[in-house]
Amino acid sequence: MPVTLQDIAKELNVSSMTVSRALRGVSRVSPEMLQKVRDTANRLGYQSTRGVLVPLTARGNTAHTLKLLMPTVVHRMGSEGGSWYLDQLTNAVRNRLELSNGILVEQHFPDIKALKKEIKRGRFHGIVLLQPQPEAWIDELKQMTNVVYAVEFDHHRGVDCVYSNEHRSAVMVLEHLKTYGHEHIAWFGILDRYASFQTVGDMADNPTIADIQSVTVHGARHAAWANLAYCQWGGPSYPLILVERDWNKKSLEQAVTEGLDRMLALDNKPTAVVCSCDPVAQTLVEILQQRGLSVPRDMSIITYGGDESVQRMDPPLTSVQMPMQTLGRLIPELVERKLADPEAAPVSVQIEATLWEGQSVAALT
Repeated sequence: MPVTLQDIAKELNVSSMTVSRALRGVSRVSPEMLQKVRDTANRLGYQSTRGVLVPLTARGNTAHTLKLLMPTVVHRMGSEGGSWYLDQLTNAVRNRLELSNGILVEQHFPDIKALKKEIKRGRFHGIVLLQPQPEAWIDELKQMTNVVYAVEFDHHRGVDCVYSNEHRSAVMVLEHLKTYGHEHIAWFGILDRYASFQTVGDMADNPTIADIQSVTVHGARHAAWANLAYCQWGGPSYPLILVERDWNKKSLEQAVTEGLDRMLALDNKPTAVVCSCDPVAQTLVEILQQRGLSVPRDMSIITYGGDESVQRMDPPLTSVQMPMQTLGRLIPELVERKLADPEAAPVSVQIEATLWEGQSVAALT
């Protein structure tokens, strides 16, 4: 027979809720009790799955079952908006839920009213938001169920959030380029407006500060870069080139061309460029080749993402590998934590990215 919460509680003469809180690391449990519960759980055979202690059935699945909703609202996620990354995250959530016979429902809704109706009907334990959403909508949703915000913008209060640690990634990239002798390094990103996958682009009247900050993608990445570009105590500066792009008026090629021209007009032309995402980096390589320049001989390039198409390029692009699978595995655990203690403080979880070294960075001679 599998070990249950009740078995551990009986062993320690405490309530099942105390055991549940301790095993999930939530509040209101003393350090002494936390250690006793974990020691007893391990002694009785309570198994660990991805950092959360859960009882295993005879078939190897957990006894606890979660039902999560992963909605898109108003706009579907566009292919150019990074669906490759989101596919990784979604698959990781689904795989994690399969350990407990859990359910992940992916569904599109034309508006917030339809989403709220489905939440009431479906009795979900939580929802996972992959798009920036207006703060007023999030306030409504968190009154109905547990909300995990799987978007890099961490401005909304009262919900759990998972995302990549952009500041650590930026430092990792800069250190990598400096080992190759690069001193003139440019950060290059695009401020997207009215992207096809952005719900907040249709914000109603009186947007909050959080709404305004979430209008463009990669905002947290740009902020991390800005810290290195402008907030150093002496030493070299690394220019941050941001091109504003209205999806209704300007193509990606036009935006990247504008950015490249601005970089080449700098007094110290960059020998290396860090691009905010794979589509930007791929387009930059194409434009450089059209101008008779090559990567990495004339310019080294690092991108964020590194999907298979980027790794197959000539040359393969060195890339920051976003930790989407790890983030996806964490999401059900955050929901379980809130189920164990609804009053647990909201948390923001940042996971380190890794660097995949291709052939797009050359040493300066």
